[in-house]
Amino acid sequence: MMQLINMRILKTWPLVACLLVALLSSCSSSSDAWLEEAKTRLKKGELVSAREALKKSIEKNPGSAEAYNMLGVIDFQEKKFVEAESNYLKATELKPSLYQAQLNLAAVRMEKSEWEKALAPLEIAIKNAPDSASAYLQRGIVWAALAKPKLALADFTTCLTKNPREINALYNRGNIYYQGENLTEAAKDFEKTVEINPSFGKGYYALGLSLYQQKLSEKACLAFQQAKKLNYPGAKEAVHKLCE
Repeated sequence: MMQLINMRILKTWPLVACLLVALLSSCSSSSDAWLEEAKTRLKKGELVSAREALKKSIEKNPGSAEAYNMLGVIDFQEKKFVEAESNYLKATELKPSLYQAQLNLAAVRMEKSEWEKALAPLEIAIKNAPDSASAYLQRGIVWAALAKPKLALADFTTCLTKNPREINALYNRGNIYYQGENLTEAAKDFEKTVEINPSFGKGYYALGLSLYQQKLSEKACLAFQQAKKLNYPGAKEAVHKLCE
């Protein structure tokens, strides 16, 4: 009799296991469906409904790092920086390799001017996604804020090797060159920014300053005039004082 009972139990286990796998698969699928719904709503700018979809995704799968990361994105857009950091932290704890969450965690700390604290998630992001231009860009900005121009230059340059058209890296590197009185290199970087984006008024204004410092007044004024056409602050005054 004992043997028969054991055999019945053994025969029952595969059925239970199958049901458990099916249940977990169903939960995961439902969580993913809500996650996709949230992405769609977020793209449309429907933050409230996107947040609700993410809550339902997390109800189905409390271990969804992607859902917590997206909640942080919504919080950030709503300028709820404390909540955003909390959700990004949760995402990185659940899945440290999710480099987008690490970048977002760094970004919210940068927004709060917590520069030193922004470095740790950036280091992890770079380790997990060494080809990410954004990670080097962000870390370069942090180094610049911490008054470490050599480290900032290195990161902006690395960023540009991965994405040569990254305007923010060019502009920030140009600024560091300008501050270090390397005006030739500064002008090259600023000129590239406006080649990539002819509507980049800040780039024209910075180019004008770097050219004027090199006593290239005619070229500088052309850059200032373009910045003025784009209504960049200070350009009108620069044209009046330096070019008329």
